[in-house]
Amino acid sequence: MPNPAVPKDTFNNLPAAKRLRIEAALAREFAIHGYRKASLNTVVKSLGIAKGSLYQYFDGKESIFLYVFDRFTDRVKAMLKRPAAGEEEGLWETLRQTMRAGIAFIDTCPDLYQLYLNVLFEHEVPRREELIRRVRLFSLDYFGPLVAKGQARGEVSPLVPVARAVFMIDAVLDRFLQGYARPYLNGGLSLAAGDAPAREAEIEGLIAVLRRGLAAEQGSKFCDGPSPGGKNKGEADARVD
Repeated sequence: MPNPAVPKDTFNNLPAAKRLRIEAALAREFAIHGYRKASLNTVVKSLGIAKGSLYQYFDGKESIFLYVFDRFTDRVKAMLKRPAAGEEEGLWETLRQTMRAGIAFIDTCPDLYQLYLNVLFEHEVPRREELIRRVRLFSLDYFGPLVAKGQARGEVSPLVPVARAVFMIDAVLDRFLQGYARPYLNGGLSLAAGDAPAREAEIEGLIAVLRRGLAAEQGSKFCDGPSPGGKNKGEADARVD
């Protein structure tokens, strides 16, 4: 089955500068108006191209949207290459650099990041569940090996399943970046773009919480699965005491 996000050869054969202009205009329109209200007529007018041009490049609006979302994931993967290259510095330093790289991504690609937020919060996006699942699986692919190495180094308890540790790290990272991009989502944390020292302090605080929660010495207390009665082992032990 053909990938609907793949444009036609007529688009791929365009000069790179023109492709980038079209991609930027499409990302801007979808970011501002969401999928349902986005107008391809507005895009072609802003670009000064013929109304039917986009349909020479793509099969339709859904195909265009999926293509632009692929550009988001491509840019994210490129952004993460640098933090991943320094993974020998340890899990927590890599996470620190990843959080900073995420801020840089939002600053340089605000429309693509808003497109991601629209996928999270707009229910009429085509293939929404598939797109969100793809992002989450990418996070597991990225952080999974880092967590496994962290367990080997003693940074993370070996009793914590890798998927569970990645879930927690990904949740913190995702909410941190949402709070930076949209102040109404910051939950009271100091993430404002103009206050780098306060933001760095929040990064350190979040990492400290994760380190303590996933630390090897906490393993037997916090990492057991539910007991037969539906309670965690630590909760059952506390009642007995």
